[in-house]
Amino acid sequence: MKTAMRRTLFVIGVILVVVAATIYGFLPKAVEVDLVAVSRGPLQVTIEEEGRTRLKERFVVSAPTAGYMRRIDAKVGDPVRKGQDVVALEPLRSQPLDPRSRAEAEATVFAAQAGLDAAIEKERAAAADADYMEKRLERIANLYSKRYVAQDQRDQTASEAKKARAVQFSAKAAVEVSRSELERAKTVLKNFPPGGIAEKAHTVYVSSPVSGAVIKIYRESEGAVHVGEPLLEIGDSKNLEVRVELLSSDAVRIKKGGAVLFKRWGGEGTLTGRVRIVEPAGFTKVSSLGVEEQRVLVIADITSPPETWRLLGDGYRLEAHFVVWEGKDVLQIPASGLFRSGKEWAVFVEDNGKARQRTLEVGQRNGLTAEIISGLKEKERVVAHPDDSIKNGTPIRPRR
Repeated sequence: MKTAMRRTLFVIGVILVVVAATIYGFLPKAVEVDLVAVSRGPLQVTIEEEGRTRLKERFVVSAPTAGYMRRIDAKVGDPVRKGQDVVALEPLRSQPLDPRSRAEAEATVFAAQAGLDAAIEKERAAAADADYMEKRLERIANLYSKRYVAQDQRDQTASEAKKARAVQFSAKAAVEVSRSELERAKTVLKNFPPGGIAEKAHTVYVSSPVSGAVIKIYRESEGAVHVGEPLLEIGDSKNLEVRVELLSSDAVRIKKGGAVLFKRWGGEGTLTGRVRIVEPAGFTKVSSLGVEEQRVLVIADITSPPETWRLLGDGYRLEAHFVVWEGKDVLQIPASGLFRSGKEWAVFVEDNGKARQRTLEVGQRNGLTAEIISGLKEKERVVAHPDDSIKNGTPIRPRR
């Protein structure tokens, strides 16, 4: 009797095991997924485009008179000082000159003098504007310390003060260029004596109008040159700007004074900058794929300390990231977790080992991260890369 009972219990146990195994085999298996937590933190929305550095100001040294140029010893990249002789010209021996030639030379001197006077007045006006902006910045900074004005207003005023000072420096450089042009005109006039007979030929030394470095040499070998022929180009590599050609659809989102981040420039870290000019006129450019695109030129200044980017030069490549929106404490998830459910955005939220579809309101996006306006709470976990294998209620487990 006992033996029969044992056999019966054994058979029942085997049947239960087989039934349980069969049921388990038909149960849906949990799908391995990548889960990410909803978090808070800073978020930036940027427009990215390749840009190139460019000297803000270039000065072309040209021949003030026709003559025979000696070989230029300077090389590209050599530093030069303001007033340093960079080119030597041996004027051609003058023939008896008619009064008309002398009158033209005198007119050139008069025009150069007028240009110098105008440049001096502009420099004075720029200096006055810069002084005013410095005083205004002091007032705004004082108000900011007392919390009467916002930080954005203080930063904007500081940027305007810096721009005003840069305009003053540019105007001062223009004065030196005009003064150099006047000296060249006077040098030419010396070859036209009042009596109509040329003086003994002498060597004319052409000096650099500004301090900087040799950027380009148009001609190294000695030989005859004519009046106004460009000889070499001088610029200051410490005074750079960044030139970026944006799609017109992106350029309308860029504002003057907006923040810019410069990455992949070859050095360490990220450089900062500010938009100075968004040109009002666009142009057509053919892309590498042969597609016509409407582009707009945007020029930005580098605001990082010069010692951090001293190795940058003219025409260097970098990536410009224009900040069009920024938040400091933003509820966010990876944009890869979003998908469309009809006309709404949705995600799969992990709920006790199962995926639960939930619609939500999405704000700003930067391609990698999305701002969540409503629908999720901080520290909830969502599926990072949902695919067709996941439905509402699908068992899920974190990928190992």
